[in-house]
Amino acid sequence: IGFIGLGLIGGSIAKKIKANHPDTKIIATASRESTIQEAYDMSLIDNNHLPSISSFSDCDIIFLCAPVEQNLEYLRQLKDVVNSECMITDVGSTKTQIHKEVISLGLENQFIGGHPMTGSEKTGIANANIYLLENAYYIITPTATTTQEQLDDFYQFVKELGSIPLILDYESHDYAT
Repeated sequence: IGFIGLGLIGGSIAKKIKANHPDTKIIATASRESTIQEAYDMSLIDNNHLPSISSFSDCDIIFLCAPVEQNLEYLRQLKDVVNSECMITDVGSTKTQIHKEVISLGLENQFIGGHPMTGSEKTGIANANIYLLENAYYIITPTATTTQEQLDDFYQFVKELGSIPLILDYESHDYAT
């Protein structure tokens, strides 16, 4: 599993995954090398340096956990890196921009948007915890080509995080939020 951005939300998701499945290999990148070193020292991730985008080529799922505009750029960089089976998701608070970029890049078959409706006044990996997503609504925004199997798998994954999954199209999500 790959994480691009490893702050409060990404770090909390990674911690919950490790708690549920301790043998899961997780790689991550962040805006600061110190974040990666801290996560590595916690035994949360398997890399102890800032990896290149090409390092994410073997991931089964990638979480885009940077600010929305940065996620768009990372998505463009990942397009020619990820394998055809890799699912990409995000945790951004708005969905229209990223869904339109996914469509323009031809990645609809590999993307499901997500918005965990949780947070804290605290930020960063140091404040991430396995309970942050517990009982929080997690909005899932599939694409027009998301298969029922992909949707069911991601829905179950969100439930394993302890969240309450809700499915909305991206425009309805943005209108509601």
